[in-house]
Order: sequence, then C-alpha cells, then structure tokens
Amino acid sequence: MSGGVLGPGGALARALPGYEDRPEQRQMAAAVAAALEDRRPLLCEAGTGTGKTLAYLIPAAESGLRVVISTGTRALQEQLLHHDIPLAEAALGRPIKVAALKGVSNYLCRRRAAAIELGAAQRRLPLAPAREEAARADAGARDEALAPELAREAELEAIRAWMLTTETGDRAELGALGEGSPWWHELTATPDTRLGPRCPRFEGCFVTRARRAADRADLIVVNHHLYFADLSLRGASPGARVLPDHDAVIFDEAHLLEDVMTEHFGFGVSTVRLALIRRDLIAAGQLAVGLERAAADFFAAVRRQLEPLLGDGGRATLPDGFFARPDLQVAWFDLDSALEAAELGCRLEAERAEPAPASPGQLAAEEWASLARRTGAVRQALGDLAEPEPGEGRRSVRWGEVRGGQVLLRAAPIDVSPILRERVLSQVPRAVLTSATLTAAGRFTYARERLGLPADLCDELRVDSPFDYARQAMLYVPRDLPAPASPGFTAAACARIAALLELTGGRAFVLHTSHRALREAAALLPQLTRYPLLVQGEAPPAVLLDRFRATEGAVLLATGTFWAGVDVPGPSLSLVIMDKLPFASPGDPLVAARGDALAAAGRDPFRDLSLPQAALTFRQGFGRLIRRRDDRGIAAVLDPRLVGRAYGRELLASLPAGLPRTSVLEQVRRWWQGQAARPAPALEAGL
Repeated sequence: MSGGVLGPGGALARALPGYEDRPEQRQMAAAVAAALEDRRPLLCEAGTGTGKTLAYLIPAAESGLRVVISTGTRALQEQLLHHDIPLAEAALGRPIKVAALKGVSNYLCRRRAAAIELGAAQRRLPLAPAREEAARADAGARDEALAPELAREAELEAIRAWMLTTETGDRAELGALGEGSPWWHELTATPDTRLGPRCPRFEGCFVTRARRAADRADLIVVNHHLYFADLSLRGASPGARVLPDHDAVIFDEAHLLEDVMTEHFGFGVSTVRLALIRRDLIAAGQLAVGLERAAADFFAAVRRQLEPLLGDGGRATLPDGFFARPDLQVAWFDLDSALEAAELGCRLEAERAEPAPASPGQLAAEEWASLARRTGAVRQALGDLAEPEPGEGRRSVRWGEVRGGQVLLRAAPIDVSPILRERVLSQVPRAVLTSATLTAAGRFTYARERLGLPADLCDELRVDSPFDYARQAMLYVPRDLPAPASPGFTAAACARIAALLELTGGRAFVLHTSHRALREAAALLPQLTRYPLLVQGEAPPAVLLDRFRATEGAVLLATGTFWAGVDVPGPSLSLVIMDKLPFASPGDPLVAARGDALAAAGRDPFRDLSLPQAALTFRQGFGRLIRRRDDRGIAAVLDPRLVGRAYGRELLASLPAGLPRTSVLEQVRRWWQGQAARPAPALEAGL
C-alpha cells in the first residue's frame, strides 16, 4: 500500500509540487511495513535524499498501530511536526492523530510562573532622578553598563507577552529566547521538581495536556532523550511512565542511540544540581547555610584532586580510591550530613504541610516531599560514586569534569547494548532503527555491535542516495593548512573559511568538532567576513534554522546538533565546512573505557571504535550539503589529516562514489562558477 502512495501517479505525487520518484524510498517503505507487520526489528541505512521520513511515516500511519517516532534532535522533531507529517497527511488524504512530547523542562510551569512576580520593581530597572542626572552626564557609560540588563528586561517582556497567548507552553515558540536564558530556568520545572497529580495546577498544566494528547494519538513524536528517560523511569518506579504504551517504535537518527542511552542510564552530581536544591530550600524558607558551606568545601576538594588529572577535554577518569583521600573524604562526609539534615527537615515539613495551602508563599506537602526526594537522590548518587564497583570486570566508568566554575562527577555504563536488546526490543519487537549513516565500510558490523543487534535478531537494509554527486558536489581538502593541534590552526582555518564564503556568497554551515572551536570561530569570523553570522546557542535550533533560511547569505556556526538531522534544501545552503575530522578525544573517559574493553578482548580500539565512529559523524556532516536533485554545493574539510594519514583512505571511501575532489582553491572556484572543463583531480591519500 505504501508503494502506491509514494510511487509515480500515487497520492504523494498528486499532493506534492515538484514530486520526484524515489525507488529507494519505496524500497524502504516496503521494508518498514514488513517489520511492523512481522514484529521483527529492522536496521535500515537510508542514504541522503532517500526521503526516509516519509518512507516510515506512511507505513506507520497505515499500520493501525500506535507508533512512537523517536528522533535524535529537536530540529528533526520540529521538521517532522511542521513539514513531514502534514505532507504525509496530504498524501493519505486524511488527518493523522499526532502528538508531540518533549521533556518537562521544555514547557512553561504554571505553578512557577504564578509564584514569580515577573513585574517586580527590582527587575524593571527604574532610574531615580539622581541616577537620571548622572546618566545624562555620561550617556555612553550608562548605555554600556545597562545594556545587559536592558536585554534581560526585553527578553522578560517577550516571555510575559507569550505567556498570555500560548496554548502549548512550549519554549520553541519563543524564537527570541536564547538556550541559556536565566529567565526560563525560573519558569520551567524539571522531572525532579514537577509535582504531578498533587500539584494544584495539574489540570491546566502544559505537560499534563501534552501527555493526555499523546494518550489519544496514533503517532507520538518524541526525541531519544525522552524515550529513554521514560524507559529509565519505568525501570525505577513500576507503574510510572511518561509515554503511553505503544505497539511500535521508530528510531530515526539511530546512530545517536548509544550516546543517549549512556546518558540516561548513568548518574551523577554537580555544583549546578546542588545549587538548584539550595535555591529551592532557601525559597521554601529552609536554612541552607550548612549545606552551602559543605557543598562548596566538597567541590573545592574535588577540583583540587581533579585538576592535575584533567586533559584538554576537561574530563578525567576517577582513579580507584578517589574518595578515600583524607581531605575529600572529610568533605564528602560533611556534605552527606548536611544533605541528610536537609532531607529530614523537608520530610518533617511534608508531614505538617497542607495538601494545597492558601498562601502563595507556602509549599504544599507534595512540594516538600519532592524536595526531600531530590535531596536524598543526591546523597544516594554520591554514595554510589564513592563505592567501589562490585564483582569482577568494570561495567561502568566514573569521571570528573570541570567546566569553567562548574564541577561534575558522573558514572555511566561502558556497554549499553543490553539495554536496547533486553528492555526495548524484548518489549516492543516492532522496531525500526534508521539513519543516513549506520554502516562503516558498507557494513552494519559497528552499529550491530554497539547496539547489541546480532544478525539473527533483526533484518537489515541499505539503500543508497539517489543523488548524482559527481555532478552536484565538490569536496575541497586543503593541504596547506597547519595541523589541527598546532597553535596557528584556528586563525588559518578561519581565514580559509572567509575565502570559501566569498565564493558562495555565504549560505554556509560551518560545523565544529567542539564548543571551544565554535566559540573561537565566533570571535574571529566577524572580523574576516561580511556575511551575517548565526551562532548555535543564540536561539533554539529550529529558530536558528528558520533565520538561516530567511537571511540572505547567512552563515551558521554550529557543533554537535547540526552535524545530523538538519534539512536545508535549495540554494540557501551551498557550502558545508567541517573544521576537523570528528574523532572523539581518546582521553575522554568513556572513549578510553570502551577502548580498554575492546583491547581486553584482543581487538584494536582505533580500528574497531574510533575510526568507524568518526566515519559515521563525517558522513553525517557531509550529508547536510545535498538534499535534493537540483542542489549543488561545496563540502570543505579543513583537516589535512584526511589526505595525510593512512586512515584518510577509509574516510574518503565512505563518501559517495564519483565525488570530485581537489586541494586547490582555484579548482573549487572554477567548478563553482561552472568553468571547469573536466572534473577536478582526485586527491591521493598523500602517503
């Protein structure tokens, strides 16, 4: 049935202007339909341009099953909701019962909003007469000093206006709100602070509404983080859930599953987590001076022990006996005692408090109980981090991390494959795992091993991209840039980025392998290029994409999120630049622990882990460039290791066959201007 909808003369062709027949799409749709009908998992790589979202949406909608569609990024989640699902509805000629669910912190909390006096005088920056006179005397200094506060005030006014009209409470509607907005942290809840049915505003809660809509839906769109948060919650509290029970699950961007499972089945404590608990204790009227001092002493001791161990990534594996060091052990015991006292105090208040107190300044009994649970959970996490792992062989890795003034301690499983196999596929065997990049060297071996999918457990399908890369794209890899680790690399790379932007008139993604590299480029490029720069973090990803599409010559500087799952067809995106090859840091505790596990099994960690992992990310970044048959563009990799190291051959071989490539900027210019008389010369591996 799906093939008839998607094929020439079918419903999609009639509904979609500029329809292109994609046999690969129909092949994938047939395999998805079979997986849903046969209750057998499917591992499917669908090359860029296959149209994989419709290839699974149509059979999912036709199946009569309740299907959860889990995406790797919020950007793809928004694309599904606002583009792909409406297109599927047009093709099917009927509405689909769809609901979207996001994590709690994506929604406005009515209880918190009511408790905060947004128009308080201290937040509105009134100028007294004396200050007005001083301000007139030095207007320039006044403007400079007040600019950050005025920006915060403007952001607050935008939030207040939005709160009066929003029907979903979803922060994605707030296009002007930066990802790190301090206001949003005050106006949203977290899984720890949400009260659930005991909240007096539960019936009008935006999270409640979204979950009830999901209970009535046939297709439920979530992201991987929420899917595995739900799985984790069900495992910890029988009967508890976020998502409704469902018949099938489709994981798009399935190459991200290992990272997401690692995050959700680990645990940790941090200065931020303690600060939030202290804030809420103080707001509730609890004295938290002892807790504040104990937390400060503990994290100071942790930092002293960590700093000699930290590598470039700011992370270090915790050595055996880390918590047994005298100063740290004393600080840990003091913090544990302070947390125990705070937990006990909250439980006593919960016993005395009313279920729904009349005064806005008082906490309900369940709010006190929630504070007690959160405090106890931190105690438990600290104890688990300090205790040696029982049994033979390590199943988890523990590390410390320093990010500016913040300190984090965390533990995570080394191997997450049993989680997917035993806790997902055994419960929901109708499962599709798809991505544009699931194979390395043309084989599913790496993905199968990392996700725990032996050949007898699930089927596999690989469909190539329908695009003509020999005609549509050019790969540029300069040989003359410094090595990525050298001090001069960033300045040289930014200068080359500026030169490439002049060729294409902007219209580029500049993809970085780290947030530090992103920040450095964001500081240097405004002095080197005239094109408008958009920087990841300034606004939610969906908003940044809308601005990119709407801004002539825009250049988006981004990292992780935008390497995958972002679709900008047409001339708005004509250039994709990758600053470095996307190898994970070998000193990262997780990477090192997983490499050690492979080495212990007699295998090569670089060949079996680092290289295939980098190849998948590399292919994802390249895949942003060509999104339809009439696209044309340049992919640039500014890392000379691609042509100077032996493994470069494998990475180059992972790109589409027939792709012309060069190391000469003039060749790129001629190709872009349509002047090349023949394909640009192919790069050699430079060995």
